[in-house]
Amino acid sequence: MNFGDRVLGVFFNPRQTLEAVAEKPVWWDVLIVLLVAMSVYTALIMPFATREALANYQSPTGAPPPDFSQMPKWVLAIGMIAGLVSILVMVFLACGVIYLVGRLFSPVGDFAKIVAVYLHAGLVDSLLGNIVRLALILVKKSMRVSTSLAVLLPAEVPLRSFWYILLSQFDFFRLWAFGILAFGLSAVFKVDRKKALGIAFLSWLILTLLAAGLSGLGLALQKRR
Repeated sequence: MNFGDRVLGVFFNPRQTLEAVAEKPVWWDVLIVLLVAMSVYTALIMPFATREALANYQSPTGAPPPDFSQMPKWVLAIGMIAGLVSILVMVFLACGVIYLVGRLFSPVGDFAKIVAVYLHAGLVDSLLGNIVRLALILVKKSMRVSTSLAVLLPAEVPLRSFWYILLSQFDFFRLWAFGILAFGLSAVFKVDRKKALGIAFLSWLILTLLAAGLSGLGLALQKRR
């Protein structure tokens, strides 16, 4: 199955596609597409993110907000590279969680296959989800858009707050991705579809609690400064 067939198959025939990926794991091309897509997405939303960051800037010393237009390009490049590295870390962390959860239900399981099916299923969120979110940002000209339960929060709740980050994990496209991920996990761990769904969503729950916990810890440390 070539790259184009795999990408289209994730959306139109996820069962056959992810089972084929689990049988013959290929993931470097999808990872490259993910990183390129995230780079483009970040570049397009950067003006809106910068504007809102400056609008909400508060200095404890009363200093004026930084002038990002005067920032050297190499600093922006380092920030972009750091963002891509963080994506890689999160991908392999998520796959590690899935591997550990899966081994609770099955004595078999290959990490490379998990990476392959996870990245392919993740195209639902990283491609389609980000296209929808980008469209909403461009229409509203604001970063305060969401395809998750975070949309229910009042406008005064900060985007980096604990509750916003927690509810943002209940994202339509993210849940869709974990739902079809079960097709691949069923083949990887040699379990039935119900157990595979349990592995997928138990892993999602652990990752959700981890994201919320790290967010809460970061906010607590920030307040103590």
